[in-house]
Amino acid sequence: MGRRKRTEEYLEVMYVLQMERGFIRVKDIAKKLRVKPSSVVGYLNDLTRRGYVEYEKHEFIRLTEKGARVASNVYEKHLLLKEFLSDILGVPEKIAEEDACYIEHGISDLTIQRLVQFTKFLEENCEDMVTRFKEIFSSR
Repeated sequence: MGRRKRTEEYLEVMYVLQMERGFIRVKDIAKKLRVKPSSVVGYLNDLTRRGYVEYEKHEFIRLTEKGARVASNVYEKHLLLKEFLSDILGVPEKIAEEDACYIEHGISDLTIQRLVQFTKFLEENCEDMVTRFKEIFSSR
């Protein structure tokens, strides 16, 4: 796994944990990412050095402004991709979630922008076509 992708995955997980629980712990990150807590600690030390998080052993973890900005961007991409895949293309929710997770780390901001514009265009001008598309392809 590339360093950028790994960084984004860690930051996104921490961002979601912060929103869901109000705090971030090593064991929760480990559980979400399916890694050992010792691996999380090692990577948190790296993220701390790079200015993405504030972390001290046995304390809650906090995203810095820089970390929160990156995490928010990745999370927004994730939500948009998942919505496009499930709501427009009719991909089952579980697959849309997995695919969004995979795509979000490599897609450019310009492509995301165009997906937003395309989705809005379809919703405003082609709702019946989207419905027909999903009806036809959901049985395949």
